[in-house]
Amino acid sequence: METYGVWSLVPTLVVLVTAIITRRTIESLLAGCLVGLLMIAPSEVVTRGSDILLTVLGNDTVTWIILVCGLFGSLIALLVKTGGVLSFGDAMTKRLHSRRQSLLTTWVLGLVIFVDDYLNALTISASMKKITDRFGVSREKLAYLVDSTAAPVCILVPFSTWAVFFAGLLEDNNVADNGMSLYISAIPYMAYA
Repeated sequence: METYGVWSLVPTLVVLVTAIITRRTIESLLAGCLVGLLMIAPSEVVTRGSDILLTVLGNDTVTWIILVCGLFGSLIALLVKTGGVLSFGDAMTKRLHSRRQSLLTTWVLGLVIFVDDYLNALTISASMKKITDRFGVSREKLAYLVDSTAAPVCILVPFSTWAVFFAGLLEDNNVADNGMSLYISAIPYMAYA
């Protein structure tokens, strides 16, 4: 097996530099993957890339997560385009009268929407952005608050996508016969996601 030493950091560096320059996440990740494949086997980039893609997408758990996240993202995009998120924001604007109330509402929504951490982050950030902007809350603070309630809450709820994903990983890697049972018994030891 070959070792690349410090050179193994090049794909990550490409991702970071490309993301900073272009501000495009997916393209930056793809550029990093391409650089990594070029480093491993320059003459077999397409073959190796397609093999890796088929292996990853052939995993039932990963495919299910990609499908769920894609559908959630589509649902949120649809709600944004049709004005549903703005209507929610307008309704909340009438009821919230301070910066503290807007932050508390963001936090409570983070606890209530626990089905999936991505759904949580997309929904809450889209719906609370206008409200927190009105009270001068920075986008960074909103992002921190949303992120602090997204995954930590989802990981503690046994019927979230996190639980299904981790239970699948536990079973796929022969850690447990019943991954969900092991996951539920491990919840008291999960201090933070």
